[in-house]
Amino acid sequence: MISHQARTRRLLAMLILILAMTLVWFGAARPYLTVLSDSENRLAAAAGQLQLFRRAPERGGAEGAGDRALLQTLLLPGDSSAAAAATLQQRMGELVAESGATQLSFELLPAASVADAPLQIVTGRVRLTANTHALRALLHAIESQRPLLLIDNLYVRARSDQDVVAGGHLDVQMDIAAARKASP
Repeated sequence: MISHQARTRRLLAMLILILAMTLVWFGAARPYLTVLSDSENRLAAAAGQLQLFRRAPERGGAEGAGDRALLQTLLLPGDSSAAAAATLQQRMGELVAESGATQLSFELLPAASVADAPLQIVTGRVRLTANTHALRALLHAIESQRPLLLIDNLYVRARSDQDVVAGGHLDVQMDIAAARKASP
């Protein structure tokens, strides 16, 4: 009878040990290995993309023309900075209207001039009112649309209940920057 109890206790101890090892494996080790693998995959993808960017100037011919066409979709169109600024203002007006927000003003900010830069940065300050859903939609549209628009100095505050301006419950101000090919 004692040997039967000892075997039962040993079997129970082994089952508890196996259960503990399984919990450690699936609770800590496996998620860690999964995160490590995902991190390695992202790092490899970033390294591959970096190599593509480093080899871009070396490529010419048809591949280079395709890259230039892709680059043109990322830049603001316009032969002058005024035309590019007008395009930026029009594009922001469209995105604000599509998101359901209300644009209050658009102010063109002075450009920092760099003599030998191949790209010229055009920056505008947008003021609008929106609710949280419209602001989320607007920020997503700005980040995902072409030409490439960059958000800087985002300022969001709640509006007063006594505010007479129609729109959402948030007052939003942001600087929007985009690049255009510099004139020779």
